[in-house]
Amino acid sequence: MIFTITGCKSVTTASGEKVPLFKGTIIYDVEIVNQVDTSFVKNKKALFGTEMYLTVFRNGDIQRKYNGASINGYDLYYINIEENKVLEKYNNSDSLYVHSASEQNVKKVNNLKVNDDKVTVLDRELKSVAIAAQNAPSINSKGDYVTIKYWYDDALKIHKSKYGKVNDDLLNYFLNESDGSLYLKYEIDYFTYKVIYTAIEILPNKFEKEKEKINETVPQVED
Repeated sequence: MIFTITGCKSVTTASGEKVPLFKGTIIYDVEIVNQVDTSFVKNKKALFGTEMYLTVFRNGDIQRKYNGASINGYDLYYINIEENKVLEKYNNSDSLYVHSASEQNVKKVNNLKVNDDKVTVLDRELKSVAIAAQNAPSINSKGDYVTIKYWYDDALKIHKSKYGKVNDDLLNYFLNESDGSLYLKYEIDYFTYKVIYTAIEILPNKFEKEKEKINETVPQVED
């Protein structure tokens, strides 16, 4: 199925083609691939759930909503562009965990060679960016190494200049590499397991805002 994206604003790609900016929601299937047989890895499905809804709002804010996660799993991830903040929420708490979007929680180490195999999602043949990276050290981790693969379609773009200060999850980096294109497939490999997001539906002008969970009355914890 081929989707037509409508909108009043557009961007011009490097090839000179005008492409409308995307606003709305993309629904992804979430797959966990175990690479070692441990109970720790088996519990990752409960952490990430079975579906993820990525919503790009008209003002540029981005929200990820996780469905099917356990009580201890992810609920919401929200980028507030105006305040340059990331707000995260888990199912077991009403509080929001807040940190600066400029903080770099993942550091690129080097580029990875991309194989020539064609990747097609929703009848769209995708381009890709692949890197080796290291998670930022924390109290519980010295900073694991990962590989990240980001597959995208040139026809599905957001305004990359809005995210120039958003280093969280290397968003600014990937949008620059893809010339503002959103991913339709995304894989992060922790070597003991992989998390793979694959788009299953694109819903232009469909917005999934969880207003009651991110309003000013909700307790916030500064990271």
